[in-house]
Amino acid sequence: MRIDAAVLDGRPHLSIADDGVGGADPACGTGLIGLTDRVEALNGTIMISSPAGQGALLH
Repeated sequence: MRIDAAVLDGRPHLSIADDGVGGADPACGTGLIGLTDRVEALNGTIMISSPAGQGALLH
């Protein structure tokens, strides 16, 4: 797992990556929906990339 954090223009930016099996799909109720809700409640945005076989990357 890799976690990077920075403050850009006074706002926090996080990137979280893992080397798991990938294939995470927010539409399938995997817990990513709850994470997205929490980020958006703080006026943030989240981008999720999780191709099958390639782990996951969240920005």
